[in-house]
Amino acid sequence: AAITDSLKISAISNLGVQVFENSIANHFTAFPQATVLLYTRHFQLISSIQFLVVLPPSFITVQPDGGVALDTEYMTMFHRLNSQTKQLNAALRAFNSRKQKNVD
Repeated sequence: AAITDSLKISAISNLGVQVFENSIANHFTAFPQATVLLYTRHFQLISSIQFLVVLPPSFITVQPDGGVALDTEYMTMFHRLNSQTKQLNAALRAFNSRKQKNVD
């Protein structure tokens, strides 16, 4: 069964998201390289720990082609996160490989 609404992101095992790709400056295309030849949008299931931030709608401008443009503040955040991809991947691997404590 699918959960369509939750107050806590940690309560969700997988989250379906649409993938946008940074194209020019603060513009993100709805048709990333992985699916552009088929002219289809790209969706992916991610774990709740991979969901880093929710952007307020007032900081996103939807473009006529279905892409989005980010506000300057969030574009700065994107560049910071994008420059730290290796460290973020290492942190996710460490998180996913941690040993679970037995709770009885």
